[in-house]
Amino acid sequence: MELFWLKGYSNTSLDELVSRTGASRYGLYATFRDKHDLFMQALNHYSRRTVDPTIGGLDHPQASSTEIRAFFDRVFQLIRPPKGRRGCLLCNTGVELGPFDAAAAKEVRRFFRRLRRLFGLALANARRDGTLARGTNVRAYADSLVGAVAGTFLLARSGMPMKMIRRYVETSLRSLR
Repeated sequence: MELFWLKGYSNTSLDELVSRTGASRYGLYATFRDKHDLFMQALNHYSRRTVDPTIGGLDHPQASSTEIRAFFDRVFQLIRPPKGRRGCLLCNTGVELGPFDAAAAKEVRRFFRRLRRLFGLALANARRDGTLARGTNVRAYADSLVGAVAGTFLLARSGMPMKMIRRYVETSLRSLR
């Protein structure tokens, strides 16, 4: 997972996977059909190990503006140097493989749909509890926050300064009180 996260699918060789895992080529092929199968398992592992804890309280039915802000705080923890330049494995996969790999694109879309749904629920709660203005279009704002997540990871992977990324996110969150 770490190797794919850092280098991407195409730039990760089978020799590197053998070296990193300590398994033989035969062992890898006995466990996984091919490199793509191993990659898809790495995406699933990433979702469980990284995405689920990052989503955290956003997945709670009573989530509101506090949980949205806490989610972005956890994203900032992921993108802090020195490992922050990796970005997000799912976002990276969407850019690298999305147009060419239906299975990988499906996982990326699932991730973004999940975020959109959770943001939508939390924003609806925020509108009810008064931490988001009544007239705010929840669906449009949820879409915007999904874009902010992808943009945050892309900016981090590109090596943009943390100060600039924080301003970007704060601008995206300014409607939340």
